[in-house]
Amino acid sequence: MTQLAFENVLLQNGAVSLSKAAVLCSMIDNDLDDDLIDYLGKHGISAVITRAGGSGDNLKSKILRNTFGAAENSGLITVNMKNRHVVSQLVDEVLRSIDGPMMSIAGGGLKIGLAVRQSDIAIGIFGSIGLPGLDVDHEISASRILYHCLED
Repeated sequence: MTQLAFENVLLQNGAVSLSKAAVLCSMIDNDLDDDLIDYLGKHGISAVITRAGGSGDNLKSKILRNTFGAAENSGLITVNMKNRHVVSQLVDEVLRSIDGPMMSIAGGGLKIGLAVRQSDIAIGIFGSIGLPGLDVDHEISASRILYHCLED
């Protein structure tokens, strides 16, 4: 079986897709996090990977806090009010796409990938949520991208 290279997944019309980069950051095996971030850097994309775990509103809060922390502490975005608004908008849109009755009571763990190229930013999340003790997990994934929105 042939092993896929990052290019086989990320290239779109000859360039690395920013949204695909964020999604792959959220889905890649933990051992390959640094390799993927280095690869993306060689293609003009800055990226950071973080994780969030918890249950109910605690999980939603951790997704927002950990995403902010990763974006700002890594230097991925310049810390200012406009960029904070952009990150909160991305997280809000992703949470809205996965929110439902199950998300309010379930616990889970998610991996979050953020990718930036110039003033564009993308987020990807991937993981599972489930009800403790029932051994039933639901795999979830979502992504969003905002163009021309980040400031230096």
